[in-house]
Amino acid sequence: MRPPKGVLLDTHVLVWLVRGMPDLSQRVRNLVDSDRPTYFSAISFVELAIKAQRNTLPQLPDIAGKLTAGGLQELPVDAASAQAIGRFAGLANHDPFDRILVAQAATHNLTLETADQKLLALALPHINDARA
Repeated sequence: MRPPKGVLLDTHVLVWLVRGMPDLSQRVRNLVDSDRPTYFSAISFVELAIKAQRNTLPQLPDIAGKLTAGGLQELPVDAASAQAIGRFAGLANHDPFDRILVAQAATHNLTLETADQKLLALALPHINDARA
């Protein structure tokens, strides 16, 4: 397996980052502050909008602007990533947002930083615990 070329942050990790929450490890903060390419997925904004509509998460005005101002890059959802979802049988019953994030990370040779226990339990080599 080739070394990852960058990092993709799970949706809740983006929220932690923007809010400055202590749940996010110093390791991940250092990655974000380094020259290593760090990405957020466009699908995360769909997830955030749905959660705001359901009142399970407050609206985060201009989160995309804050992330890009902090040096993060947007990763669009592409056909290759969408098709790659089928490669991960262990994700069959997972949240569709998680499924696309895992597939995007694998397709684009990125490490997915998450605190989602279901994703971490998959023990896939490109998924790391964002709290560690």
